[in-house]
Amino acid sequence: MKSDISEMYLLLNETDGNRSAIMRSMRKRAYLSASVLFDLQLGGIIKLTDKGMQVIAPLSKDYGFLNPVLDILNDRENKSSKNSLRHVVLNRKINRIVYDGIGEKLLFKNRATKTSSRGLIFSHDKYIPRAEAKKLVVNQIKAELLGSNTASLEIIALVANLSRSRTLKNYFDKDQRAQLTQQVKDLRHNPEYETFFKFAKWVDDFITAIIVAASSGRG
Repeated sequence: MKSDISEMYLLLNETDGNRSAIMRSMRKRAYLSASVLFDLQLGGIIKLTDKGMQVIAPLSKDYGFLNPVLDILNDRENKSSKNSLRHVVLNRKINRIVYDGIGEKLLFKNRATKTSSRGLIFSHDKYIPRAEAKKLVVNQIKAELLGSNTASLEIIALVANLSRSRTLKNYFDKDQRAQLTQQVKDLRHNPEYETFFKFAKWVDDFITAIIVAASSGRG
């Protein structure tokens, strides 16, 4: 199990301001959750079945912070698979656990710094990406999807989530974004990626529905 997709997503979505751009935005939090689900799927921890998402393996100790996510996905007595996923995506406490866990991974790798904001009751940490770490991710995307390198599933998932979180435009011009989108579409026809894209579509369709419903509710 690795958290490459989640780490790269946080690096390119977080900002230098006092407050977390990810924790302020339901859309960005939702696709951080999606990034975690992709990491879990590619790591052989969860899989998609006819009944929804199923946990098939335990997490290693260094990813124990994600156990609350697996606990929710495993709670079939009280929730359907989709209700469980809704809880993972919308629950702010779970969002914060995921954000802090991924942020600590980046901090340990010296790819981010950490600041803390303290209120009367609560305090929250924020992870500020290092510029060189962000540049490395952007260059990796260019090499795999705009260059001659073979595209990894991690980069395909990352680009899909950056597109959905409306972040691609911050790093790529219009022509590059069109190329990235077309490359990902073309890869959907590759049998090697069939299982991944089936999982990705299920997750994305559901998260899109959640965001639309939540936006309508505020409206």
